[in-house]
Amino acid sequence: MLSKQSIRKEHVILLNRVKMSKDEIIEISKDFNENEEGRFRKMLQQGGTITIQGKKFQILKDLKDYTRNSKGEYEAPAKPHRNEDWE
Repeated sequence: MLSKQSIRKEHVILLNRVKMSKDEIIEISKDFNENEEGRFRKMLQQGGTITIQGKKFQILKDLKDYTRNSKGEYEAPAKPHRNEDWE
């Protein structure tokens, strides 16, 4: 069974094109076997579409073009330079 910590706030999970809450996904995951749970966890890491027990899940990761630094924290990309700065 999935725990609340395994579904992060950056994840948006759609079940048959309907947005699901974290608690609803955890309730559905109680019926998963070990293989299905492992595949679902993998999709949480990378995002994408997966069908489990005839239910089509679409997992979207909302990273907003931020990258992680060496500490694992998100950072905004550097701002572009102005042309005047290069003269």
